[in-house]
Amino acid sequence: MTNSPTPRAKTAPFSRRRRRLIRYLAGGGLGAIALGLVRPETAASREPDLEYLCSMFPQNSRCLDYLPGFQALDEAEEPIAVNTFLPTTTPGEPVPVRGLPDAETSYLVIQTGPAIATYGIRPICPHRGCTVEWQGDQNRFICPCHGSQFDPEGRVVEGPADRPLPLMTVVERQNQIRLVERAPSVDPR
Repeated sequence: MTNSPTPRAKTAPFSRRRRRLIRYLAGGGLGAIALGLVRPETAASREPDLEYLCSMFPQNSRCLDYLPGFQALDEAEEPIAVNTFLPTTTPGEPVPVRGLPDAETSYLVIQTGPAIATYGIRPICPHRGCTVEWQGDQNRFICPCHGSQFDPEGRVVEGPADRPLPLMTVVERQNQIRLVERAPSVDPR
């Protein structure tokens, strides 16, 4: 008699691997079902956040009547109307406004025309986080902490800061100026 293995002995390791594979597949399938029950929405059924959509793509047709962000307020905490505000501005001179939840003053950039730029300046020095102040007589933002200086559009003129002032999105709609905390998708400076 020869000591040849029985057919059952040859298939035993293969059937164990096959059973293990089936267990993994079944476990993965059950896990996917459980995940679907816990989080039922899918990417196709999720509605985009209107605030995000309208701040990134303000010309989108869904955003025609939507007022994104927060209404800009003057220094007396009164809402600013575009039609009465623009005639009183000077191009190239930033205008202080309030309205964002952090209650800090931000600045609108006034372009020739006059027109309000689609971005505003957050007066936070990128060097150490100090609040910079607009100095109209020098036509610059100046950091009181370390002396960094920025032009009217927030670009670095003199260090130690090595980055420009942060931006926010500004939207003009329905005779209102709206401030959105998100920076524009492209830095226009």
